[in-house]
Amino acid sequence: MKKFKQNKLWRDQAVEKMEKMGSKIHWRQLSDSEYDMELRKKLIEEAQEVVESDSVEKLKEEMADVLEVIDCLRSLHNISEEELSAEKFSKKKERGGFFQRKFVSFAEHPKGSFGESYCLADPEKYPEVP
Repeated sequence: MKKFKQNKLWRDQAVEKMEKMGSKIHWRQLSDSEYDMELRKKLIEEAQEVVESDSVEKLKEEMADVLEVIDCLRSLHNISEEELSAEKFSKKKERGGFFQRKFVSFAEHPKGSFGESYCLADPEKYPEVP
């Protein structure tokens, strides 16, 4: 048999399915802190697959994976659907959603303002433009 490095979180039934097809899967159960970290990595992986989707069907599949990971994170941290929905509603009420498609190329903030401080706190994400 050929071995392939995985080092990632798999779906619960995937191990059994692969073993029924003759594969030998080496796995272990994660601690809560390991599970938390792996779910966060999985969220990035699944979000990247959303970005790379080339059809509506594939987009739907990958979005479902993102939601599954979010549900697992929510459960791990004892966050109810209601709490998450309330947070989403609160942010939308305060800042709006993304439906108006406003893409910001750069922002100019007054010296000493909240906006300037926010951007200066993360220069890799918000590099200063000459």
